[in-house]
Formats: sequence, C-alpha cells, structure tokens
Amino acid sequence: MRMSLGRPDQGAGNIRYALVFTNSGKQSCTLRGYPGVSLLARDGQPVGRPAGREGGAGRAVTLAPGASAHAVLHTVNEGMKGSGCWKGADLVQAYPPGSKESMTTRGSGLRVCGNEFTVSTLSPAAG
Repeated sequence: MRMSLGRPDQGAGNIRYALVFTNSGKQSCTLRGYPGVSLLARDGQPVGRPAGREGGAGRAVTLAPGASAHAVLHTVNEGMKGSGCWKGADLVQAYPPGSKESMTTRGSGLRVCGNEFTVSTLSPAAG
C-alpha cells in the first residue's frame, strides 16, 4: 500500500485534501471505514490532535493492484473560527482502515485552523 496527499482544495472557508491510498501489491485488497490520521512535525512529535471522523461509515472499497481510494481531510481557513491555527505539519501519519501499521507522507505544510480537523471514510478512485 502506498499513500500520498493531494493539493489543497479551497472554497467557502474550507480546505480539503485528498489522502490517497494505492494498492501496490499483486492481489486485490478491501478497505472499509476511516483511516486514523495524525499530523507530525519533522522530528516525529505530534502536531495538534488526531483527525475526528466526518460523515457516514461508507461502503467497502475493493482495490485491484494499482487502483486507488481516497479519504478527505478537512480544516478551515485561518480566521473562520476564533481558536487560531496549529503549526504546519511536515508529515501526515495514517493507519489505513483495518491496519495496525502506520504510513507517512509529506504534509506539504498542512495547517489546521479553528481546531477543525476531520477525515472522511474511504471512497473509490483517487479523488
């Protein structure tokens, strides 16, 4: 399994990032539910708190070799809520649904504002 973080998609005070999981194996695999997501500083220290869950539980997604699914990370623009922003993350750490092994990818400066940090359930395709 490989993981990557998409570019920010901004609109109406919200910022969303696709967190993409790609089956790099030789057999199909099935994932269902929410990934566990946290932000980390370069030294591995946590930034803020783990993402809360947003939306319904969703359906199982079967990934053929090379196929992808995505979850959506959500936060808000600075100033939308009065609690300020966390420092920018260097890394995104995630546990794919049903896995006890974490994966990391570059955080690309992802910064949570307004203490609003959620993740959706997995959906088919790369987002």
